[in-house]
Amino acid sequence: MGAMAGQIIPSLGRVRLADLVACEGLPSDSYKISVTTLTQSLAQYSAAIVQLPSSDGALLRSGLESARLFFHQHAYPSGEMVHTNDSREWCKTSGYYTDPQLWLETYDYRPGLTPTEPSGAMEFPPAGLPDIFAVLGKVARDILDAISFSLNLRSFSFTEILDNLPLRNREISSSVLSVCCHSRPSFQEAQHHSLAAQEDGQLVMFQDHEHQFDKTLFTIVKADRAGLHVKDFNGRWILADGDLGPQDAVVYPGLALYQATAGYVNPAMYRTEIGNLQGNIYGRCSLAFKLMPRSMASLSCSEMRAAGHGVEAQFQIPIPVDDFMQRSHPTDLLFTKSNLPTYTFHTGQDAFDEEEEEQCKDQASAPIQKIASRGSKGFKGAGSGDCRQERHQTEIL
Repeated sequence: MGAMAGQIIPSLGRVRLADLVACEGLPSDSYKISVTTLTQSLAQYSAAIVQLPSSDGALLRSGLESARLFFHQHAYPSGEMVHTNDSREWCKTSGYYTDPQLWLETYDYRPGLTPTEPSGAMEFPPAGLPDIFAVLGKVARDILDAISFSLNLRSFSFTEILDNLPLRNREISSSVLSVCCHSRPSFQEAQHHSLAAQEDGQLVMFQDHEHQFDKTLFTIVKADRAGLHVKDFNGRWILADGDLGPQDAVVYPGLALYQATAGYVNPAMYRTEIGNLQGNIYGRCSLAFKLMPRSMASLSCSEMRAAGHGVEAQFQIPIPVDDFMQRSHPTDLLFTKSNLPTYTFHTGQDAFDEEEEEQCKDQASAPIQKIASRGSKGFKGAGSGDCRQERHQTEIL
């Protein structure tokens, strides 16, 4: 396969998880192609599609079916179950709660915490959540390792900020599996008095001020119907899950990864469609695994500096994770427009050697991968200089 430079992929990149799992030794061509597709998709669309093994896909579909039944049978919530958006509780949410303003019901599964109802009784969750948590947690870590590879970081560079694997005695998971239900008809009717109708009674999308970022490293989402929109590199809203197969899930980066990579991976801005569900008694159900940094860690860019990446002043000082999660992050400070980055892919050592001399004559080297979507960071090209000296940095694809 020849080089692909400057290609723009026409839709969200789709990669097989089996091709994205790193192995000992030299990276295979399928691994390099998958990392290229993943990073290009994140750069252009702030999201990508990962195809899971058939057994994992079946597990997620079973989980969604259980979620539909769980919410359908759940009674109208009391005021004690309303979500308060208290940032100090970011790593303590567990069990069922609601956000009436968004017509959203959520059940958070967080290993290490046993949810209880306001009466003190144990709450019974949707089925299969421990298995789903384990599967998606592994997927998220594999994706994070692929990002490390694309940035030329050492293997497992993010391990220090992740939860123990497995959790130690009495530890509580920072990562969480959120089972969500948007616009369940019976819940809408109960909340109708608290939400003003728009556009002749049809609320189709969240309003501009409700566009969301996750404070995660990565989020993996599987829903039972389309409706997740992400903003692409050019500022357009793209339907991310409109063409998913039964084994596909959408992945997108969050603010914590943006901070940990010194802004080289910009977080996805997203919104969820909550209209067009007429005749659907279950609403829109989804499973969202959120890979979070552990609360006692700090977000530092030391690995980025060690790999030779420039780190701007705002990322120089390590930030305790707990402080980072409680801060507000104005979106206008995150992004400024830049040119869409370019890419180079080589299928083997021979192809790289044949082109190396010509590249050196032109005083240009293959780009060091720096991931960004709509921001001031991009897959920026390496500076000119001795191509052979920089070869260990640039040979990532």
